[in-house]
Amino acid sequence: RLILAQITRISNVLRSLMDFARPQTPMRTATDLNHVLAKSVELARFDKRFKQLDVQLEFTPKLSLLFIDADQMQQVFLNLLLNARDAIDERNGEGNQVGKIKVVTYLREGEVVAEISDNGVGIAPENMNRVFDPFFSTKTGGKGTGLGLAVSSSIVAAHGGRISIVPQNQGTTITIAFPEAI
Repeated sequence: RLILAQITRISNVLRSLMDFARPQTPMRTATDLNHVLAKSVELARFDKRFKQLDVQLEFTPKLSLLFIDADQMQQVFLNLLLNARDAIDERNGEGNQVGKIKVVTYLREGEVVAEISDNGVGIAPENMNRVFDPFFSTKTGGKGTGLGLAVSSSIVAAHGGRISIVPQNQGTTITIAFPEAI
């Protein structure tokens, strides 16, 4: 099991490195962002640590369809959800508070917006300017490659969107916004 776990970890690192080095051309179709987010949460729930979290979904119905690559966006959202889980895991050593992740969609001034918020450890102010840098990670013990947010940022940008991170009093909120017309 140890060998298999390490092979899986190495495969994931190599896949992330290849995705970063050679981003694939998006295969865009008219897509409901709510559906992509719901599928991402469903996939994340296969992780036993994710099952222990209080995950709240607040989707605005009938969002404008986006012309995006659903698979690439699912990769982005799954990465963000698992990062939130890791931040909550790190915080759990500091108390018994229930881990919460909130996934919200809404329209804002001609944009379709998705937000993922958690009540994890948050991001230290000195790291805010580096979170999208390739190979930057605050995870210890080989748990992170430092490519997840860099790859996610490049995928979102390739789709005409933007990603931003706002540290909260407790936790983090990541916002991804796309123009309605894409």
